[in-house]
Amino acid sequence: MQSTLVRVGRLGRNCDYEGTHFDHESYEQPSPPSTIHPALFSLEDRITHGGQVPSNRTPTEVYTDGSKINDQTGSAFCVIANEAITKTWKAKLSPANTVFQAEMLALKAAIEWANTANEDVNIWSDSESSLQALKSFNVKSKITQEAQMTLLENARIRLGWVKAHTGIKGNEIADTLAKEATTDGIPASLPFPKSFLKKQLLQLSLSRWQAEWDNGETGRSVYSIIPKISNKQLHWSRECIQFATGHGPFPSYLKRFGLHSTDYCGCGEIGNPLHYATRCPLTLSYHHKEPSPQFIVHWWKSALSRKLSRRNIDNLITFLATNEDLIKSQNTTPSHTPA
Repeated sequence: MQSTLVRVGRLGRNCDYEGTHFDHESYEQPSPPSTIHPALFSLEDRITHGGQVPSNRTPTEVYTDGSKINDQTGSAFCVIANEAITKTWKAKLSPANTVFQAEMLALKAAIEWANTANEDVNIWSDSESSLQALKSFNVKSKITQEAQMTLLENARIRLGWVKAHTGIKGNEIADTLAKEATTDGIPASLPFPKSFLKKQLLQLSLSRWQAEWDNGETGRSVYSIIPKISNKQLHWSRECIQFATGHGPFPSYLKRFGLHSTDYCGCGEIGNPLHYATRCPLTLSYHHKEPSPQFIVHWWKSALSRKLSRRNIDNLITFLATNEDLIKSQNTTPSHTPA
């Protein structure tokens, strides 16, 4: 997975992974460094954010926004001149595109429009991250670099930040347009972000892992507890893992390696995890309620999902590990017939 991510997302090479072809041109690629001399990169004073506003207001102002609703992505801007809406623009992106990409596309489109207006124009955005990216000399995003080049060609365009959802007319209109764009905007194509490539590769890896887990021959005791794999951490301690797998201080496990002469507990029953957690008189202080046969799987899931229950299991395993002689059967046969 990691090698595919590097080849496609960093080296710009096509690659196949788990039967799926990944074309590097479909994903964002790092752009070459800017060819502009740092001394000529004069955007610092023309882009304000963090609550600051341009000192000069203009008759024509543009408001931009990006939106993601119901897994659909939209980008939009509106032009307001003399308190009237004179132009609107809406674009619909792929569901895989991010809100940041939508925000940046709206800014780029607004900058390109303002470049043809032949007048002073203020462009407003509620995306601080997008404005910060436009101010940065070291960005690697192609769309951001293109917007920067247009800005550097036209000193009459200034950008500023406005706080979202505070009743500013232009910003509210742009917000509505961006939401509408998720369904009726003109189609716009942007390369998918690297985060989407990671998500695709992770899903393919999890699918393969699930298939191997479903069809595996080992780990079946844990499979009954966790049939669906996930990359979410379970927060199981070492003792809980021993308890779930049966690979711990249990006669039923130790006998397999010649460490016990029998798999019976000192009380005469098979010494497995369930026995010590519910029935053994030697571990009475750590007992859980014994489950009915039809609810054993549910019991395991419940015991290992609750924090207090897991703590009790930790104490049980610690007790068994430190009192091996107490639980070890002194005979090679049980003292009575196991229940």
